[in-house]
Amino acid sequence: MKLKINKPKTRPIQIEPWFFRYLNEGELKVVSAILAHADIRNRQENSFPSNRTIAFYCGFGLLKENTKTHKIYLQLTKKEKEEFDKKRTKNAIQQVKNIKRALENKGVLKREYSGFKGKTIVYMTLDLEWKKEQFLKDYDEYFNDIEHEDNLEEKAQIEKELETIQNLYKKGDISKENMSKRLIDLSRRLKDIGEPEIPLDDVTKVADFYMNSKDIQNKINNDEIKNKDAYRNSIIKSIKNNEFKNANKLYKALEKEEYENILKILSEYYLNDKNDLPFSNKIYYFKKIRLEDNVFIARYKTKDNKFIKEVAIKNSEISYQLNNPITYTQRTRELLENYSKNEIKLIDKYKKKKE
Repeated sequence: MKLKINKPKTRPIQIEPWFFRYLNEGELKVVSAILAHADIRNRQENSFPSNRTIAFYCGFGLLKENTKTHKIYLQLTKKEKEEFDKKRTKNAIQQVKNIKRALENKGVLKREYSGFKGKTIVYMTLDLEWKKEQFLKDYDEYFNDIEHEDNLEEKAQIEKELETIQNLYKKGDISKENMSKRLIDLSRRLKDIGEPEIPLDDVTKVADFYMNSKDIQNKINNDEIKNKDAYRNSIIKSIKNNEFKNANKLYKALEKEEYENILKILSEYYLNDKNDLPFSNKIYYFKKIRLEDNVFIARYKTKDNKFIKEVAIKNSEISYQLNNPITYTQRTRELLENYSKNEIKLIDKYKKKKE
């Protein structure tokens, strides 16, 4: 398969910083593998790696030493080891396929066909400028915002912020969107408008969730909404001012969608890569994932459904499979950021039960 890479002409191939905001660890590994292989092949057109090669670069399906699975593997016969290796390789390749499909759905990878029937060439285009503009808009404030000392009086804080905005504007070091955000925040403070019901960090997420709804998308497609950006900004403003009556309903729906997506991602990962679990001379098979005390639990059953085994999903697996916590709403973000602590608490809980 052939490869094309869209990249800035003045820069070498690399993982761009915005990728770390919008891709999970598995997706980043696959992108890195494609770039690494391209470098090895001197970035020629026919340098797109096979799924097996990508799995090798990413380390998918590796059997780590001193693990339970590794100890069981050492006790297998030569024939059983061959079957075991085949299955792990198959699962690793399937994992690559799933991630590539996710990258295509997101728009990082684009499949293009060239030629005519019988002599069609497939190009997989890797777009390194994907999400660049959105990244600059979404996180502009992290480069320009300043932190004020807590002991300053409100009036002094406002004066200092106004002076900062003026200086940034004169130097051209502030975007229109960020300047607008700062002025709105100052306006809220002067008018003594209360904090929005939705956490400030989640306001734009709720607005985008609403914008992506079927009803709004139909209105956009039918030209009922002429200026999409202006409409989105008005939604953001009304949510911040507690004027959007369906805000809480939308927020709960977004939280629910996030939770269901997380379950889907983890279930697919376990189904493809951790489907069977050898334990006490029995083989258990993955069934489903549930949440207990803010820890995801994978449930396994034997084929005859007589025995059940449940395993807490590790923080390393969560970090590997899911997006950066900052991309989620507050409740989900806090769950992911405190996952290690919750994992320890759950283990202690079950230890006390046994005592």
